[in-house]
Amino acid sequence: MTRRRRRLAPSRRPPRRRRPPPYDRDEVLARWSGCAYCDGPAEELDHVLPLARGGRDTADNVVAACRTCNATKYTHILACWALTEGSAVPCACDS
Repeated sequence: MTRRRRRLAPSRRPPRRRRPPPYDRDEVLARWSGCAYCDGPAEELDHVLPLARGGRDTADNVVAACRTCNATKYTHILACWALTEGSAVPCACDS
């Protein structure tokens, strides 16, 4: 005999998670006067905690970055990237 799942009444359903308000690219670039990492001219947005590492696409996880910093940081965690920037030592977050 199989049991049927009972649907919860609308009032007993857990509330849905609300999406965070979207961020505006121009506002993020204006908030930072330059690259958040090297103070160069910022032309791109970077996720501080990369989406590939579990970061969220929210305004508090996005900063302005120059093309070079954004490309070298790639999917690295900020602390790991800062320690190995410009060296041949493999990044610890890749292991």
